[in-house]
Amino acid sequence: MQGCVPSPASKSDPESRMILCVSPNLCYDRVIVVRGFRTGVVHRAESATWLASGKGLNVARAATAFDIPVVVTGFVSGEAAPAVIRGARQLRLTLDPVRVGGPSRICTLIIDPGRSETVVNEPGAEVDARAVRALRRRVSRHLRPASAVVIAGSLPPGFPADLPAAIIKRAGSRPVILDTPGEAFRRGVAARPAVAKLNRDELEATLGRRLPVPSDIHRAAREFLDQGAGAVVVTLGPEGVVLVSPDGTWLLRPPVVERVSAIGAGDSLTAGLAVGLVRGIPLLDAVILGMAAAASDLSTLLPGTVNAGDIDALKARVAVERME
Repeated sequence: MQGCVPSPASKSDPESRMILCVSPNLCYDRVIVVRGFRTGVVHRAESATWLASGKGLNVARAATAFDIPVVVTGFVSGEAAPAVIRGARQLRLTLDPVRVGGPSRICTLIIDPGRSETVVNEPGAEVDARAVRALRRRVSRHLRPASAVVIAGSLPPGFPADLPAAIIKRAGSRPVILDTPGEAFRRGVAARPAVAKLNRDELEATLGRRLPVPSDIHRAAREFLDQGAGAVVVTLGPEGVVLVSPDGTWLLRPPVVERVSAIGAGDSLTAGLAVGLVRGIPLLDAVILGMAAAASDLSTLLPGTVNAGDIDALKARVAVERME
């Protein structure tokens, strides 16, 4: 797998390594723990936590376990905007936001530890051309020192679907992970990102057909490889990950850990994958690193929480099977 992904940063120069994460739809999460949660009844919450979030900030939190700095940019809106900015600062995350008017984006996460998660994602405030220009300027500002780029999360109303593709083209030789759904994903793939990442539901929705088994996913992912992606990563929840690249296809099964919450595990996988690309390790090893980060996150309550001390042991327990 060596050589599948360019490595713009020298392994001997850790100071040159930085990940730029473009996450347009940032939010404020309310994480509520309710044991035995079910709909239609009155519950008493065990705890409630507010968290500056959105995929970009989750990726940044997870990347701190690897000592790789991440700069996050995206939109924050409404009355929650100062809380998101303050929350990122308190966590020592570098956030360069674009503030817009309109309603706050507050997402509600109800967690029944070890059993299930219920997520209500709000759409985000509509953005206009002026706000989009401001985001473009921030991307340009941080792209020069970046070693890799992550484009992650949903897009707010009014956001142009072709902007992720434009960012990929501007990134040049820097590896880009594209992890945003819908039409923006389709257009972004054509711009040739190093890795196109999505989950099984997103892949089925994009292609308009069911993909019940890994071999179906393999064949479907190759369509995006043919359209321009350097590699395709499809996450399958507890079933693992399918990696499709020009060098072959692999099914990777995650280590078994005590599950607390699955929310954010995919973002931690993205963080580990991005860290691997920045370090210049082979793509397959980068995906294994991402799966170890996701498994660590799975055993914690808050999204994007990774214990660096767990990573080596979890990497050794990822099962790798080459698919024909």
